[in-house]
Amino acid sequence: MGEVYAYCRIIPGGADAGEQAAVMREMQVEEDHIFVDDAGPGDGEGSLHYRRLLKLLKPGDLLYIRSLSALGDSYPSIRDQWGLLTKVKRIDISILEMPLVDTRRGKLQYGSLIADLVLDLLDYVSESEKAARRRRQREGIEKAKREGRKFGRSPLPTPDDFSRVYRRWAAREISVEEAARLCGFSRGTFYRRVKQMK
Repeated sequence: MGEVYAYCRIIPGGADAGEQAAVMREMQVEEDHIFVDDAGPGDGEGSLHYRRLLKLLKPGDLLYIRSLSALGDSYPSIRDQWGLLTKVKRIDISILEMPLVDTRRGKLQYGSLIADLVLDLLDYVSESEKAARRRRQREGIEKAKREGRKFGRSPLPTPDDFSRVYRRWAAREISVEEAARLCGFSRGTFYRRVKQMK
């Protein structure tokens, strides 16, 4: 067996660094093998002590974390870090708040299976959250439309002399670019207004 490490990520409102480190000491992790970061904008691989820990980890090492949230704030970032640790670094992970998630259990038979199941579960939850977000957004748009709300920019008003500009363009006296400029439109808008007129 390799070295044993612990990583704690302090989330506001959660257990403080001292409390989490004490839990890791109970797991017989040496003091200089316990790494602690405050949660912030640089979560996951961006955190200073986590980056130091990544450099030390070698295949066969064991990493204790208290919960999956130690690896990031979102399912995709947690999934990325889990994959990095179990597939690239090839270390074992034991999650203290989820005793069933311990890649050491039955290493020959079940270790990689557990790692793969966690990755699949994280993928599923992430995709489910995206689908739920899209559904809520779609429902919100449909409700707003039923209530008569309009989306996008308001259409540009058609200038009073549009008919005159159109006739000059149709007679090939002016180019489409000139016609659009005289109306204050883009070429596309000018063509759309011409279609609406017909």
